[in-house]
Amino acid sequence: MASTSELRRPTKGTLTERVWAIADQISHRTERKATWQEVVDAYAREGGNQNTASTQYYLWSKTYSSPPRSQGSLGASSESVVVQMGRDGRVLVPLAFRAAMGIDDSTRLAARIENGELRIIPQKLAFQRLQALVRQQDKGQGSVADELLAERRQEANRQ
Repeated sequence: MASTSELRRPTKGTLTERVWAIADQISHRTERKATWQEVVDAYAREGGNQNTASTQYYLWSKTYSSPPRSQGSLGASSESVVVQMGRDGRVLVPLAFRAAMGIDDSTRLAARIENGELRIIPQKLAFQRLQALVRQQDKGQGSVADELLAERRQEANRQ
């Protein structure tokens, strides 16, 4: 089998390409990656072979990636949309927001409550921000943890 980097979309107008088109359409409409079941069911409703749909979905999913991170207005703007929380507590983050944040369904997120607001950022970004804060505190005198402990001891001794 070809590696992921060698996979190419089937020729336009073929039955196998139709599966890819269905997967793309569902993903665009739902603002998330189409599921295997959705694609197989849609292709079968059109009279297509379920095995073909299953194989082509597998290949399509290997090439699927969330939209590239947008440098558009969402990245820095305060644009807002209304979203609905499901009964299970899940909230769907709109595709444009996910693209602007550079996240997909495999991204781990960090969440916190700040001034009554739910703040969600990619965990990698949260870690990078923490590292930057630690670097700011580094006075070049060795371990930042040791420096912090020394400062705390000095404060305790003063009291």
